[in-house]
Amino acid sequence: MDRFHRLFIALALLVSWIPQRTAAQGLQAAIEKTIAKVTPACVRLWGFDTLQQVRTSAQFSAVVVKDNYILTAAHVIIPGNTYKVMFPDGRETIAIALGKIELADDKTVPDVALMKILKGNWPQVEIGSSAALQKQQPCLSIAYPESLNLGQPTVRLGKVTDPLNGRGFIHSTCLMEPGDSGGPLFDLAGQLIGLHSAIEVPEADNYDVPVDLYQKYWVALQQPVVYHNWPETVSNIKPAKVLPVLTDRPKPGNYDGTCVKLSSRLDAKAQMVMGAVFSYKGQTLIVSKSSLIGNAVMMGKTTVSIIARDLNTDLVLLRPAAKLTGGIELEETGSGMQTGDFLFAPLADTSTVCGIISGGPLDLPKTNSTGFLGATPMHNSSPAKIYFVRAGSPAALNQVKTGDVITMLNGAPITDADGFADVMSKTWPGDTTKIKIKRGAEEIEKTIVLTYLPDIIHDHPAEHFAGGKSRRRDGFQHIYTSDLILRPWQCGGPVFDTQHHFCGINIARYSRVNSLFIKAADVRQFVLKHL
Repeated sequence: MDRFHRLFIALALLVSWIPQRTAAQGLQAAIEKTIAKVTPACVRLWGFDTLQQVRTSAQFSAVVVKDNYILTAAHVIIPGNTYKVMFPDGRETIAIALGKIELADDKTVPDVALMKILKGNWPQVEIGSSAALQKQQPCLSIAYPESLNLGQPTVRLGKVTDPLNGRGFIHSTCLMEPGDSGGPLFDLAGQLIGLHSAIEVPEADNYDVPVDLYQKYWVALQQPVVYHNWPETVSNIKPAKVLPVLTDRPKPGNYDGTCVKLSSRLDAKAQMVMGAVFSYKGQTLIVSKSSLIGNAVMMGKTTVSIIARDLNTDLVLLRPAAKLTGGIELEETGSGMQTGDFLFAPLADTSTVCGIISGGPLDLPKTNSTGFLGATPMHNSSPAKIYFVRAGSPAALNQVKTGDVITMLNGAPITDADGFADVMSKTWPGDTTKIKIKRGAEEIEKTIVLTYLPDIIHDHPAEHFAGGKSRRRDGFQHIYTSDLILRPWQCGGPVFDTQHHFCGINIARYSRVNSLFIKAADVRQFVLKHL
């Protein structure tokens, strides 16, 4: 083939690639523009007694619209009560709950409520229309999941699967969980189209109140009344404007050789996990999630040796016995990451998972990742006298008893309950802890292996999604969140951006709404530190 024909073919391929590329870039640009436009008016709230200056309710979400009115869900407010409103820029104010509609025969319908900020000049969003929504139309959620307990919202991308279902709600794939109730759903023009109401167990089942109901009953909702029937006073709604629907998502790239499935024995059971494959100076290296890697690590029939582990990042560095072809160049990293950017997570045995960056970087303090002993001293007690030992806990299995006084923990003298809590906060599941206790006149020393804090599973759909949460899901610094739907054992693999640059490693399924990934620069730093 001569030079002219090669150039002709290259140009033809480029021309055929440009339209798809442009459409995908248009969707990405629309997402980023919408996030920047509407986020300042997306607020976090909880009940607040302005006289006692104390919090009085659980957290929920909402959005500010024209004339300092706030739209939210009926099930999170009580008409006439006051609420603290917290904006993403750190400002706070007080709002009063006005009217809400919850029908007598089914209080979950229609879940419409109005609030108002009494003074000040605050960001607001444009109220759109839910009447013109189309199936497969992209939509964005910007709300405050209670599990993260952060002052910044997280963003989720989804699509409308039913513009108006049989119960009067918008059905979408934008993930929700407790704390998101009352939060806004937007189209990609930045118009408000719905308010978060409810979920079912499958992650694809999320329900929003159509914004047109707020418009229709706008006058009636300004009264601090609970309506158990549809209000008689209604307002006319402007005809909905049908907007062009952007559906051309970026296509995943070819990630062959970048992700493998690893198996090992963990807690005497078979454990699977993903691993990211790297090529560095002629070596093949694998990085994965340390807390899901036990003994006798295998990649298919190839043995894999452990080089190093890091508790803070939950990363493990491994080397396969046989060199692999391909892999991620360790020096390659994604460009500047921002909320709303597309992500692709290849899985070794299934198709690539697509999502967006939801937020970050942020720090997630150790909560469930602190070592669990199961013996609790009385709050503020001095000395640290145990008043409760959990049945089946490491303490109980090692015959620690109520009434025992803890005098030393991991070599540190313990004089009170606060000192005990401080030392325990530095431990991890799996740590071997040495504890000295005084039982009457007797002094006893015990060596106890700590475990994970037992999960408390609430009877809520958000706690029962397929696969559940990762056991190690916090205790991270500078972590990013995404709306990638992963099972815990699908963590440990790489994530890429639309340019197919390596962005990081999926490290945990945190909740129904959020997965976590460690950015590429931190992965590279970990690898180089241990080579």
